[in-house]
Amino acid sequence: MKMIARSCSVLLCLFAFLAAPAFANEGGGGAAAEPLRFVVNLAGSGRILQVDMVFEVAHAEVDGTLKAIRPKVQHKLIILLSSEQPEQLLTLEGKKALAESIRDVLNKLLDETPKSGVKEVLFTNFIIQ
Repeated sequence: MKMIARSCSVLLCLFAFLAAPAFANEGGGGAAAEPLRFVVNLAGSGRILQVDMVFEVAHAEVDGTLKAIRPKVQHKLIILLSSEQPEQLLTLEGKKALAESIRDVLNKLLDETPKSGVKEVLFTNFIIQ
């Protein structure tokens, strides 16, 4: 009986740890807690890209502005992502270049630089089918 109780206790602790929400903007800055998910057709290939991403931002105001202009952000990123070639995205260099392109597009929308706006784009899911 003690063994069952101990096992349940360990499972509850593990579940509580895994279910804990992410507080990305604590202390000002950080990454957006809710990933943006995109599923797009890749340029002329018949292949699909599914990608989730979060943004590391310089301060909380940038995160608020991104949320306020979310439809425009989504539109710009759909256009950018759907113009990519799958062969390039299969490489590490291609993924890094895409992250930089996304960062640049977002900072242009925000009229910011990587130091004052979106510092980094982090992919949390990246699948090409």
